[in-house]
Amino acid sequence: MTLLRWPALALALVSGAAGAGHFTFQDWEVACDNTRRCEAAGYQREDQFPPIVLWLARAPGADAPVRAKFVPMTEDGEEAKGPLTVRIGQVTVRGLQANAELAPAQVAKMLPPMLNAGAAQVTAGQRTWTLSLAGMKAALLKLDDVQGRVGTPTALAMPGARPAGSVLPALPAPVVRPLPAVAARKDDARLLAPIVKTLTHGGCENDGDIADDHRDNSIHRLSASQVLLVLECGRGAYQSSYELWTASDRPPYGAKRVKVPDSTGGDGYVMNPSFEDNRLSSMGKGRGIFDCGAWATWAWTAAGFQLIEASSAQQCRGFTGGYSLPDYTATVVQPGAR
Repeated sequence: MTLLRWPALALALVSGAAGAGHFTFQDWEVACDNTRRCEAAGYQREDQFPPIVLWLARAPGADAPVRAKFVPMTEDGEEAKGPLTVRIGQVTVRGLQANAELAPAQVAKMLPPMLNAGAAQVTAGQRTWTLSLAGMKAALLKLDDVQGRVGTPTALAMPGARPAGSVLPALPAPVVRPLPAVAARKDDARLLAPIVKTLTHGGCENDGDIADDHRDNSIHRLSASQVLLVLECGRGAYQSSYELWTASDRPPYGAKRVKVPDSTGGDGYVMNPSFEDNRLSSMGKGRGIFDCGAWATWAWTAAGFQLIEASSAQQCRGFTGGYSLPDYTATVVQPGAR
């Protein structure tokens, strides 16, 4: 398996519901998940510093409010403190708290002038940030389009006189029922090597360039008789890709390759994984400093691995870990619950 590069990694994990998806527009991005819930994020220009993001979110439905907050960062990578003042042309909004949701009246005053401005100045004491508004109108138009708001009074970018009742409702989230986690056995680790020896190319699609004794392989207990193998098959400068297999804990093992679904229903990719309590998580870095990337979590169920959440940050703008927006969500019913 070839190690993925950004943005192919993000595209493998973003939402594929009708009309939904993850899109970038200059200095803005917007993500709408499989339930039609949308979030948007705008940043400073790529050549500016320190980082700042304006986060917007809106649930589907005509009555859903617009939620917003500013997250400014210091030169040392810490969240800035203190009240914020935002200036958009002749409009000034004062008394905003960093990384706290704005009041509805503040959102209503701030958003309209932003749609036709090039930038907004944000200050806290002696610190100043420049939030780029390039791409904001296109991002909010995409949000309106996915939620069926275009031409209605509820639209952010292109309001009109269409009835608010034409706004699309929420779509139901898939229900996922994980199987109960099973405790590891003290001899499970000894099964790894003999099972891998039964697999062509050590369980990888192709003969890789990682020596067998240097691969970061692991094994996990799935049931009283079944184990999961997480096998490293590709390695880059700062991340690795993995293949999954299930096998019996007794010879001849009968190992079977396992694919995880992405949010489009296709085959997903597993990067830098972890496995705990019957949940497999993937974390793909967009670049080495990890200020963008893609994340996904699957639960082990009677039907195999099912996706329960996916998110990504597609603008690499200096936020450690990336400022991710959700691309997919499911309702998880815990074992034993009805």
